[in-house]
Amino acid sequence: MARIAIIGGGCSGTLVTQALSRMGGQAGISEVLLFDESGGFGPGLPYGRDTNDGEFILNMASSLLSARAGEPDGFDRWLQQLCAGQADAPGGYVRRSLMGAYLQDVAHQAESAFAARGVKLVRVAQAVTDIERGASGFHVATAQHAWHVDQVVLALGHLKKRSPFPGVAHYHANPYHDLGAIKAELPRNARIGILGTKLTAIDMALLLGRLGVERIHMFSHSGQLPLVRGALPTTPLVRPEHRYAGDTLRGFLRWFRESHPCGHEYPGLMTIRDPLVRIGREIEAAQAVRDWQLQLDATKEDIDRYWTALRPDQKRRFFRKYQGLWMSYRHPMPLDNARKVQALLQAGQLTVHPGYRATRLAEGRPGFQVELAGGTLALDGILDATGVAGNLARIDSPLIENLIDRGLIRQHELGGIAIDAQSLQVLGQPGLFAIGALTQGALFYVSAIERLLLHAQRIAGQLGRTAAPTAAQDREALPPRERVAV
Repeated sequence: MARIAIIGGGCSGTLVTQALSRMGGQAGISEVLLFDESGGFGPGLPYGRDTNDGEFILNMASSLLSARAGEPDGFDRWLQQLCAGQADAPGGYVRRSLMGAYLQDVAHQAESAFAARGVKLVRVAQAVTDIERGASGFHVATAQHAWHVDQVVLALGHLKKRSPFPGVAHYHANPYHDLGAIKAELPRNARIGILGTKLTAIDMALLLGRLGVERIHMFSHSGQLPLVRGALPTTPLVRPEHRYAGDTLRGFLRWFRESHPCGHEYPGLMTIRDPLVRIGREIEAAQAVRDWQLQLDATKEDIDRYWTALRPDQKRRFFRKYQGLWMSYRHPMPLDNARKVQALLQAGQLTVHPGYRATRLAEGRPGFQVELAGGTLALDGILDATGVAGNLARIDSPLIENLIDRGLIRQHELGGIAIDAQSLQVLGQPGLFAIGALTQGALFYVSAIERLLLHAQRIAGQLGRTAAPTAAQDREALPPRERVAV
């Protein structure tokens, strides 16, 4: 019977654990080791207590979210049991920490399912620092112990980025990780910049607004804020009869326009650049169901197939020219957040800038200088809200460094780890799989829960097919000082 290691106990690791628990002994698995340094299995960074402000809300309605296959309203039904009569009503945009509690419950249920099938689940609250391929299987090491396992899943979540200004005060390369310091240290009368203009940047702008920061500057190449999520439909979406089968961006856009007819709603939907004017129009439009948003949402079921079918040059073109535009339209913000952003803009507390070029340390004073196409900004602090680094060299992780040095992983040309897009196995490494943000180049759309759920099921299926009882045979391969936890 095989032994599986899942590195990361956040959302993606929990979903892989759950998928395996539904297979249990039928998959030839005797033991699952679930590693997470925090010991807080389930929530991960997006939904954890230490990485969330109490006012952060989900960017999707609870009625559209689930961590269980075959239960599209699983989160909503869980909320109905938990929140009867409370402010967080099911169906709406609830506090992000509630999703964390839901994932904790999913993790507990997976543990019970394993026990019922005779499979041992071991939670290890230690950071994995190294993985080495053995004569059969892998050696997984922390600072305290080492284990031999047959297969490994890298579910590392939102890893920290290296700061371009290490040791410099008030530059936060990882704002969710640094929430405590941001709240305690940023001067309220300072000029604070936010690098990025998408959903993470919205979170940070609203946080700074609540903290009373008087001058907030948000900037990116496009300067485009996310659009605003419309009302939820009351009738099922009619899906197109035919799916796109080409390999170019132009062909995909032509197919989308022809098979998903919908209006622009208001003049300037695609062209308005003034943030205050645009968000005002968006708030008005969001009072109703927005058909084009529903059509874009519907692409999620086939997005892996669309992406992998594109030619390499088309994928590079998308990342170079259209990714920011896609993020603005495909990932809208909730109406409640939009109204708060509008208030910050109207008060002059928030300013949004396009044409971002570079950030440098200020000369002759503490702080930073941001170069824009239209001039420069002098800032006292900066929050990097651009998300997970696609360049592995920018990730602040001893494990990633060691995996690269050992030749177990390599950079995908479009970001993250090079994997097989169908099996999610790391290229050239049988028995080693990856899920989540580090698969962004191969699969593109890798952060939404419904995609993680599908990818977790794929990995579990691979583990079930390839699991082999080799761990007991190879335990002596561990060096004597590491032969601790076998």
